[in-house]
Amino acid sequence: MGLLSAKVAIVTGAANEIAQGIALRFCREGAIVIVVDPDSAQAEALASRIGVAGGEARAYGADLGQPGEAERLAGDIVTFQGGIDILVNASHPPLRWDRLDHDPLHRFRSAFEATVAPAVAAMAAVRPHMVRRGGGRIINVGSVYGASANEGVADAVTMDGALAALSRAAGVEWARDNVLINFLQGAVPDTAMFAAYRAEKGVIVDHLIEIMPMRRLAVPIEDIGGAALLLASDEGCFLVGQKVYADGGQHLVAAVFEPGATR
Repeated sequence: MGLLSAKVAIVTGAANEIAQGIALRFCREGAIVIVVDPDSAQAEALASRIGVAGGEARAYGADLGQPGEAERLAGDIVTFQGGIDILVNASHPPLRWDRLDHDPLHRFRSAFEATVAPAVAAMAAVRPHMVRRGGGRIINVGSVYGASANEGVADAVTMDGALAALSRAAGVEWARDNVLINFLQGAVPDTAMFAAYRAEKGVIVDHLIEIMPMRRLAVPIEDIGGAALLLASDEGCFLVGQKVYADGGQHLVAAVFEPGATR
């Protein structure tokens, strides 16, 4: 029996490698995972990967920032699975790597509509179903850039701050119904995309990793997925409004891997 046996979990942002790690970890622990992304092909690919690994998953293509989409998602899941126990908001738009003084209003509106607005909509849509089940867990996942700040990532840092504040504020209101909300800040994951960046930048990246307390990058399934598992399972039954760093201490030394502004 896994820690999430028979739990129904929604994980948004199927194109995001951190979201993929969380979804795979949840399935390993027995959850039925609905993976969501505006790109249906990305959702299907992750669901297939989970199936190959022996887990149970369904793909769902939806842009939760659009009116009615979050409600449609929640209603369909309740119809097919009987309820909703866990929501992981892990959608993040691609970054422009641009300075704050270059068209900031458009950038921030775009980032908000792709990150914070879908999270708010999904939270509101699943809450009544969680309450009927006697409670639930909501995890808002930050980007890998929000633990500190660097040139060219002001939109990502600001959206992470908004998600952390949202987790605290909603946590106060919803904990009385046993709907527990927390914020998870992951680290730079050890993925193919980062390997390409590392090859381009050379030995400086190795030096940055060396000054991190644990001297390695994050493994999405084991490290970030493990932290999400704590927040989603009964082991985290008294955690509300927390900001959890699953980064091996990276935020303590502020190792900066971002390439910086392009202009």
